Amino acid sequence: MKKRKINLISTIIIIIILCIISIFGYKYIFEVETLRSRYAEESVELIENNNNPLFRIGQIILYSSANATDNSEGQLKNIDISQFTDMSIYIDNKGKVEEIKPENTINELYITNIKIESASENGEKIFNYKNPKKTGKYVELSNWQQDGILFSIINTNPKNDLANYDENVFYTDCSNPISLGFINKNILTNCEVSGEVGTINFDGSILKNANINLADLKTKISFSINITNNYNEKYVCDLELDLDLTEEEEIYSGYAVKMFKPEGAEYNFIKVSDK
Repeated sequence: MKKRKINLISTIIIIIILCIISIFGYKYIFEVETLRSRYAEESVELIENNNNPLFRIGQIILYSSANATDNSEGQLKNIDISQFTDMSIYIDNKGKVEEIKPENTINELYITNIKIESASENGEKIFNYKNPKKTGKYVELSNWQQDGILFSIINTNPKNDLANYDENVFYTDCSNPISLGFINKNILTNCEVSGEVGTINFDGSILKNANINLADLKTKISFSINITNNYNEKYVCDLELDLDLTEEEEIYSGYAVKMFKPEGAEYNFIKVSDK
């Protein structure tokens, strides 16, 4: 009788152990399958976004020139020279959804992770929003703040045709570019420029007159463009721009313009959070 009771207890213990093993085994298999399913869904979404993104960088225009301040009352004997590049970055929001909908319109736009690398330490490096109506003109800019560059989002309508573009503005339907400006301020100061008064233009040609090596002006600017659509979905695109004026020395003639449509998945905006 005692032996039978011991056998019964042993059987119960074995059953309990088997139940525990089954529960943990099922939980492990369920979690593995869940992770596999989630990974498969994310992989499909990533492939779809690479092939047909909701937002991507559609076009980039870089306009580069220079400016000078004559502190010698027109004698060209005390010149401060600065070089600048204006950037117009267009977002293509009609590759996946052609019509304007909450899905492909902007509710929030800001730029973070700003990093500037230059071939020379000469000059003060300034980077910020720039009024798009002043593209191609030298305009003094304040440098970006620690939290980056934040844009005000406005609707496309006749009322906003009179918007104050001196403020950071961007249209919700992506109909205007992200307008940014970079200044390499006072790369050369207190210098004397050869030439007769009235024959020196205060544009890119002054870099040549002042014997400034274009290789010293090479600059790489990287930053993250963060957007939130009107479904409250967040997207990000990490962008890197090489400002190389040595390629054709076009700036020595006054200014240089580079226009290109980026290709490759690295110019797609990647979704980082759902609504």
